[in-house]
Amino acid sequence: MKGTRNPASDRTKTYGANDPKSFKINEAADAPQWEKTADAIIAEGIRYFGTPYVFGAERFNDKAFDCSSYVQYLYGNQGIQLGYNSREQAVQGEEIPFINLRKGDLMFFSDEDFPNETGLNKVRHVGIYMGEGKILHTYEEGTGVIISNIHKDEKEGEYWYQNYLFAKRVISG
Repeated sequence: MKGTRNPASDRTKTYGANDPKSFKINEAADAPQWEKTADAIIAEGIRYFGTPYVFGAERFNDKAFDCSSYVQYLYGNQGIQLGYNSREQAVQGEEIPFINLRKGDLMFFSDEDFPNETGLNKVRHVGIYMGEGKILHTYEEGTGVIISNIHKDEKEGEYWYQNYLFAKRVISG
């Protein structure tokens, strides 16, 4: 999918995914490097919208993803090496309070099907924070790569907010 110029500003590109959800990229030359990296990761990630979810998907393959292989693939393409699964990824980077999330941060979630897990075993899912309360991720067969709202998601309601554990910043700057 290609970005299109936003007539309101020649410094912003809007990317859509055949739905009303969109993501704006700040193309200003003076944008901080962390933001350029986050925008590149998210813009590439959006191009995989709808790519099938397969639990345990082959790594560094863009034909199917699970949550951690998707994140690992996108960040790896920007030179950021991440662990093999969501628990390994959860120990990387700097922990960030929810209120301080910025695009490109990794968000980690528990799963209501595993209520008795503790510590790192609670980590069952990872997604990419896009800004504006949105998560770019993949999490179930039949859905594939998708953009979800943290609050009041059309498909999952308050699930993402209720199962949020913590966030990590792996893009320095």
